[in-house]
Amino acid sequence: MTTQPPPGAALPSVRRTPALSGCVEVARALADGEGDPVGVLHLLLAAMCSGDPSSRSRLVMKSLAAHHFLTEEATGAVAAAEAGVNGRTRAVPLSPAAAAALGRLGYWTRRTGDGSADTAHLLLACLEARAEQEDVRRFLRGTGLSERVVVRSAMTERHRVCVQDRQPSDRGPILSPGRPDRPAAYSFETRARQQAKRTVRSIGMRSENSGVAHVSSRVQSHLVRLHIWVRLWAQLVVLCTLAATAWASLTVTAWSALWLASQLARRQNLSPAARLAVDLALLIASAVLGIPWWLALLALVNRVFDLLDGRLLLLQVKSDTGDPALTEKDIRADRREDRRAAGLYRVLKLTGKLAPE
Repeated sequence: MTTQPPPGAALPSVRRTPALSGCVEVARALADGEGDPVGVLHLLLAAMCSGDPSSRSRLVMKSLAAHHFLTEEATGAVAAAEAGVNGRTRAVPLSPAAAAALGRLGYWTRRTGDGSADTAHLLLACLEARAEQEDVRRFLRGTGLSERVVVRSAMTERHRVCVQDRQPSDRGPILSPGRPDRPAAYSFETRARQQAKRTVRSIGMRSENSGVAHVSSRVQSHLVRLHIWVRLWAQLVVLCTLAATAWASLTVTAWSALWLASQLARRQNLSPAARLAVDLALLIASAVLGIPWWLALLALVNRVFDLLDGRLLLLQVKSDTGDPALTEKDIRADRREDRRAAGLYRVLKLTGKLAPE
């Protein structure tokens, strides 16, 4: 696969869906009201707060529970801009940053395997541009949105979008799960399942949720099944290790409780080298303090499952995002952002400030 081109590199133009063209016009209306050129933040607001709840960007936001973080000020400004689009006569120019973001639509369209750029690709281009845009970073602070998470969700939501945002390869509206010509990657979800996804835990783990590539890929399907079995056995090993550590702490030596540090040094927090360093330090301490040797053996089994779990997750995310350069460090960074978003969600829910559906 080809390596990712630099974010500043403009790519050849690509066909746009009517919904995407409407988002650009809304961004122009937003900028016109402020008397400024169209910036990346205007494009981002138009994509995130689009008036059509079934546009692809809105469905992506909803699947990630990121729509809850939108402020009334932002949604109100976009709604007013949408109402004034038809009456706007002045041509509002694009800022260099906004033009560069629109030039990246072709790249993100190819990343998701689509034929036309839609509102989800605009969302991805704006997320990518935040590195150079302080106002965009400030607006997105706490939401936990990243390009990798949005790409996976965009692929899942590809066939559920409105007519104005639908890809040319789709065969029209999908009426039921039994329709013979429905796309193979389409996933039907009940209302109860959609509601269940909007929890603190789901937000905290959304970067680890698998996409839909396994639906059309036999290899990815087997990979997902293997990962599930590894996680089940890993949980069993963790429980056995915790029980053995507690028993040894009470009956052999209290120093056995040191091996709890091995359980805390998980791949969610530390790199593989750091986790192995913790295990080595505990192994040396066990020899000095007389801690039972079989605790070290259980920790070794636990670490094998831990490393295998991390590698399988990395392979899945690489497959879903089409990014061969992805590393576990990137996944840990996404996981930290997820935890921050979950914390913000919890605060907004307790204070009654969550944005409406």
